[in-house]
Amino acid sequence: MRGYQREINQVSRQRHDADRRSNLRLPTGASKMAGKAKSPCITKAKAMSANARPLRGRMMGYVVWVLALWAILLNLLNFNGYPIDTGEVALAFLGFGTIGAVLGVLTQELGPVLRHVLTPLFATIAIDLGFGIDPFHFLVVFAAFALISYFWYDLFLTVFFSASLSVIVFQAFGMAFADHGVDDRSNEATSTQRLEKGPADRPALIHVIFDSYLGLDGMALGPQYYRDLRKEQADFFIRQGFQVYPRAYSRHARTLNSLPTLFTYGAQKDSEFAAGVQYVAPAQLPYFADLDQRDYAISAVLPAYFDLCANQRMTRCRTFESSDLTSMLDTDLSTADRVKVFGYTILNLSQTVRMAVRVFEVLRNNRIENESRLMKDRSELFPLASLKMLDTFIDNLPTLRRGEARFAHILLPHDPYILRPDCTVKPESEWLDEHGPGATSARERAYADQVRCLQRKLGDLLNELDRTPAGREAIILFHGDHGSRIAPSQPIVDAPPLSPREEIMSFSTFYAIRIPGEASGEIPGTHALDELMADFRNRDFVSAPRPPSTAPRAAYIDPMGTPKEWRELPSFEP
Repeated sequence: MRGYQREINQVSRQRHDADRRSNLRLPTGASKMAGKAKSPCITKAKAMSANARPLRGRMMGYVVWVLALWAILLNLLNFNGYPIDTGEVALAFLGFGTIGAVLGVLTQELGPVLRHVLTPLFATIAIDLGFGIDPFHFLVVFAAFALISYFWYDLFLTVFFSASLSVIVFQAFGMAFADHGVDDRSNEATSTQRLEKGPADRPALIHVIFDSYLGLDGMALGPQYYRDLRKEQADFFIRQGFQVYPRAYSRHARTLNSLPTLFTYGAQKDSEFAAGVQYVAPAQLPYFADLDQRDYAISAVLPAYFDLCANQRMTRCRTFESSDLTSMLDTDLSTADRVKVFGYTILNLSQTVRMAVRVFEVLRNNRIENESRLMKDRSELFPLASLKMLDTFIDNLPTLRRGEARFAHILLPHDPYILRPDCTVKPESEWLDEHGPGATSARERAYADQVRCLQRKLGDLLNELDRTPAGREAIILFHGDHGSRIAPSQPIVDAPPLSPREEIMSFSTFYAIRIPGEASGEIPGTHALDELMADFRNRDFVSAPRPPSTAPRAAYIDPMGTPKEWRELPSFEP
């Protein structure tokens, strides 16, 4: 019993000593540290509590990117007037929704630090895809979004969620009530002609510029498949009553420089439009002013980027989008390929994404030989959109009357090379571009296929004209704006030099004219487009031009596309 009592007294003294030590006053700093020290369990529980955001906020973080991508897709489809009740649209929504869901998981599950980096980054990219901001402003917007996200993350998500949902509702409403069968752009001429006495009593004029249409003696340089193409082209046009100028050429290898030069008859040789320019509306051009002075009733159809509707005197004018998505609708292009075009089109809306991908492509191509097309080219549908407009131009020919001048600028046989000789569409995996990548021979054969498709369509156009009196007596002018440009690059002053053949491929340009009553055949001599157009004007637009033959001179450009140096072109002789 005494032993037991001694144990109790010992335990009691130990507790008393422990209580006394715990009441000792600690230094101020140590006291604070002791106050801050917590059990590991308590620390973990508190961290879990901090990360356990409300369920509503977490769900919004998962869903917001799905809505953002759907909003961007709907905006693209609505702008192009693309019907949503198609398999490719359903597949695109599924694919974009999957990507959005993955982005949601990344932003919600990788921790708060990455969340506050990825969320504003994805939001900035979404804004860029919708509005197209330059890289500097991309960084400014990203920094602003990162700051807002850090302090008011849930509010930021709520606003972005609401904005994306609003865009979806707005676009869906617009698509539901839009009548895409009615073309509200049927006449965009803002400087309307005043033909007080009506159109002139003179033969109708059909003038069509075909983009990147190589001249006959450019084709003659070979190899054999090009020489075969030359023979087919010459036989076709001479049989149809045309005078063909095999050695016609353009002074410029870029459309935005070549068209002002030929429409001013060579007076504007040094047109300056920087590379990357998306829209040009030239002032009144002498060619169209001359047609107007002769009381031609002028109508035109052309790509929106070189807008003649704004300042030229015309009766009717219509622009079209160079890569109109609806041009895919009546083709054999697969559902998967159409979705690819949707995706690349959206990616190319962002300048920053394009720049980042281009840097990656350059680094990749420096390390390994690569045959993949560049992303910037994979959204282009120039031939398809132009084929659609050429069909419309042909369909309207039965209404042609004397005194009309009908002009068109058609982006054929411009790249990408996507059409077979019968004008059906190749799979997207077989599409090729003028500057590569890919073997030159493959690109040239694909270009020849596209020229043969164009020849087929020109046969339809001429057959339609031959059905009416006004069409049979019409003066018909077909020509290119520059060469095929199938070369490593455009003719740039300080770039690696092009071979003589590649130079000719850049500038040799098709030119053919049919004047009722004049004999067909090949016209000798070397002539610039502006010289041919000036002599045609001097002959009052009623007889074929015969300017003197001159040594060919053309402009080399700087990397921004501005003409910097005039050079003699090599001989057209094989």
